[in-house]
Amino acid sequence: MKPRPFLRPYALLVLAWLAFAAYVWWSSAHLPARVATHFGANGLPNGWLTPGGYLCFMLIFGTVVPAFVLGNFAFIRRLNGWGLNIPHKDYWLAPERREETFDYVQSRGFWLAALLLALLTIVNGSIVAANARTPVALQPAFFIGLGAFLIAVLVWGITFTRHFRKTA
Repeated sequence: MKPRPFLRPYALLVLAWLAFAAYVWWSSAHLPARVATHFGANGLPNGWLTPGGYLCFMLIFGTVVPAFVLGNFAFIRRLNGWGLNIPHKDYWLAPERREETFDYVQSRGFWLAALLLALLTIVNGSIVAANARTPVALQPAFFIGLGAFLIAVLVWGITFTRHFRKTA
């Protein structure tokens, strides 16, 4: 039995998560006693947590969201493609292409999980930066990061769909 090619991405994603967790842990030491964690459209805070509550939330959210994405992509293989919505599904799930298709889908799941982890890192950095200012306010850099994330997800979706357009 040959090892699955996605074991290395698991290890890389775990390392990325460890870096994320270390960054969140380290940066939480720089937060005030009342952490602004939610901001209105005007960039001013309208929701707060304690530093400990914020740390717990970010670590749990940063674990659950990427794990949920990975789990869904892995589950597609377990369900033999049920729930998978791709062009030319019958072609791509034919017995001779099934494993390669599932490997590709799962590898793309790693990329999406990594993008979400990057977004959460941007969110954490933006919250720390906003709380370091007087008055507390969300900075435009957050929206640049959010825009970059949205563009990356758009590219991810387009390349994912385009991969399955070809049938030969």
